[in-house]
Amino acid sequence: MSVTPAVHTALTEAVDRLLAGEPQHSDGSLSVASLAREAGISRATAYRANDVLELFRQRVDQRSSGPDVPATLRERIQELQGQLREACHARREEITDLRQSVDTLAQRVQALTLDNERLRAELVRQGVVTVLPTALDGRGSQ
Repeated sequence: MSVTPAVHTALTEAVDRLLAGEPQHSDGSLSVASLAREAGISRATAYRANDVLELFRQRVDQRSSGPDVPATLRERIQELQGQLREACHARREEITDLRQSVDTLAQRVQALTLDNERLRAELVRQGVVTVLPTALDGRGSQ
């Protein structure tokens, strides 16, 4: 089944825009659905334009078998995925280290607080220091 000359022209122009990476009405993916959106027609109508679809598929294949563009892109994607894995691993290690540091520091603060309370109590018992009431301990005026 064939299509009207206007649909044929719209599809041909859409093929050119998609392959040039300059879509106006679609996401730019090299698919029949995107081609139909780009041409402003339904997919069913696009599938009736066998000659344009064959041309589109051939040009996509030629582009794919060009100077290692897909291989280069796949390699770049793999490289970026590796970098992402390494960054995530480093972030997890950093978070683990920070949590351990927080736990250690909290324990040290607790030990120093207890030691400070013990020393103050000893000084008060010896009569060297007089404890003044504060708003925080509930004995002072507010």
